[in-house]
Amino acid sequence: MTRKPEKDLHIPVNHCTHFQISYLCVLSEFLHFPSFFLFRIIYMSVLVAAVCWLALDTAQRGTRQLVSFFGLLLFVFLTLLFSKHPFRWSWQTLVFGIGLQFIFGLFILRTTFGLGALQWLGNKAEAFMSFADTGSKFVFGESYTDHFFAFRVMPILVFLSSVISMLYHIGFMAWLICKIGFIMQVTMGTSPAESMAAAGNIFLGHTDSPLLIRPYISELTLSEIHAVMTGGFASISGTILGAYISFGVDATHLLTATVMSAPASLAIAKMFWPETSVLRSNRPVKMDKGESKNLLEAASLGASRAIALVASVLANIIAFMALLALFDAVLSWLGGMFDCPQLSFSLICSYVFMPLSFMMGVSFDDSFIVAELMGIKTFLNEFVAYQKLSELINRRKAGGPEYVNNVKQYISVSFIHVLTISLLIFNSFPIWFAQYDYSLFTKIIGALSRHGTTQSQLNFTDISLSS
Repeated sequence: MTRKPEKDLHIPVNHCTHFQISYLCVLSEFLHFPSFFLFRIIYMSVLVAAVCWLALDTAQRGTRQLVSFFGLLLFVFLTLLFSKHPFRWSWQTLVFGIGLQFIFGLFILRTTFGLGALQWLGNKAEAFMSFADTGSKFVFGESYTDHFFAFRVMPILVFLSSVISMLYHIGFMAWLICKIGFIMQVTMGTSPAESMAAAGNIFLGHTDSPLLIRPYISELTLSEIHAVMTGGFASISGTILGAYISFGVDATHLLTATVMSAPASLAIAKMFWPETSVLRSNRPVKMDKGESKNLLEAASLGASRAIALVASVLANIIAFMALLALFDAVLSWLGGMFDCPQLSFSLICSYVFMPLSFMMGVSFDDSFIVAELMGIKTFLNEFVAYQKLSELINRRKAGGPEYVNNVKQYISVSFIHVLTISLLIFNSFPIWFAQYDYSLFTKIIGALSRHGTTQSQLNFTDISLSS
């Protein structure tokens, strides 16, 4: 019985060192070596050791951590249950996808240096974003904070968009994305295009990161297209991150979730839709410096591009806050007919998403509040969810009563951290379709048609499930 040869590994060479290329060549030769089965045994050994260590470690810390551990296994099982090809997924992608998150989490949570470094970075990020207040004060006057969201949060989006555009122009952003994408490509065994898109999602968000691989979209397989779109659902841009920090949410956990979402989304996407086709996009991914000709033009173009983002965010916030009030009024009226006037959209979400939040390790009492915000984020808007999270944080800091009329007013600090990370994904359906680059979407549809898939056959449910 002959063994199928392993696929060649390729990397984007234009921003990578000769050491990286040499290392990848050695790794590729090792995969073709007769030690193929030994390599698979190493995968299994690492997985079993990690599972045993996590089980023992979490058991010592209490039942809540043990529940969250089994919750992770449950999510992996559900992904395999709904997988397009449940017996074709790669152990390498799963083990290293979860392993990269585990190593990063272990470094920042269990080491003094890692936690201190991330807290320092979070404080510097908050201080850096405060420079946007200078422009806000000049344009809107001294009382700009009276309209916090429009005149305090939105200018941060403009400022960060300009800075990111400048970093992209000088080549730093491309260099950083290349390094992160290289790590995921080598460890997880994914293709160059989907690795670069996943790495780009950490900084650029779901509308800009696919532009990194725009010339290669027509060559992507269905599995790669699914991975690119899932990565967009499971991440936010660095620009939006600044807005969340301005709400008073802990910058440390926001930065942690931003980095950890990249390998997580790629691992889940490749499990949900494993690669079964012959890759046609293994050539190196080349990234340019954009359309700007100099640094000042890059800053100006970045600020101009933020206009559409700010307008879209403000319009959607107004619309969905109004819709939420309308839904609550209608549901309260309907509930009053059945002696349940407290019926609301938030109450329904708290019961629908409660099992999910409970399996994440949240206590039974707090799981309803966490589920409520997860439902609002999914069906309405993540800005609304983070605004409500900010209210929970402020109530806890104020030290008021935990219960008012038998209604819990805030949750514990540890579960606030869990909620902060769980909300930091861009899978609210209305906003995603409102802001997605439809010119790029047309190219994706064209790529699908070359695979024999029409627009009417594109199943967005598959993509949303994997995110």
